[in-house]
Amino acid sequence: MTEEERIDAFLSAFKELEKELVFISRIKDDYVSFSRALNQIYYNRMNPVIAQRDNYDFLKTASDLRNILSHENGVCAPSAQFLERFLRISRSILSPYNCYDVCTKEVSSCVLSTPLLEAMDRMVKDGLTHLPVLDSKKRVIGVFSRSTLFDFVHGRTETHLDESYTIQDLRKAISIESHLNEDFFFVPRNMSVLSAFEKILKKKAHDKQVGLLLVTENGKKSERLLGVITTVDLAKLKIAE
Repeated sequence: MTEEERIDAFLSAFKELEKELVFISRIKDDYVSFSRALNQIYYNRMNPVIAQRDNYDFLKTASDLRNILSHENGVCAPSAQFLERFLRISRSILSPYNCYDVCTKEVSSCVLSTPLLEAMDRMVKDGLTHLPVLDSKKRVIGVFSRSTLFDFVHGRTETHLDESYTIQDLRKAISIESHLNEDFFFVPRNMSVLSAFEKILKKKAHDKQVGLLLVTENGKKSERLLGVITTVDLAKLKIAE
């Protein structure tokens, strides 16, 4: 690709991305610049790709380059590496991954008959914070978490746990609706990562933290579990490095 072709490819892709950023930013003014939309999205965490500081900084540089190219000819041009990265980031914003693309599909889970100590040992051994509890059709009927025992004993005057206990004995505490400090949401497999990212953000100070996103075909509790997404998964997701 020649220098002129790289410039044309960059300016064309920039124009398309600028339109998308203005849309994502939700700013309603008649004219919204790329930089203003970018800042709005970054500081309000409106997109997981732009929320990554290195991507944000790179896009600011891309905006500077576009401004130079718009006013001066022959001063500079994007390198092949710069253009490749810009196109990669643009694609990740314009055509984001969906939940099924990024979810953990080999899910460590348990059933109601699983011994309590076995579930706890598995969580410690594998460094897990949650174990979805599944029925015979692989549907989620609850979540056993590191806070489940606290939820179970909370408010009880006497509790004795021994090796005879199974997950069934904690049936009420593992219920999706019963966790005191966490929420769990079912999401459809084709939901965008952006939408998933927005779903886990706390809207109010007293909102519960989201423990897991439970991925099913259409986001229904009555459907088989396809995978799970944690907040850590989304935080670590590098869509456009």
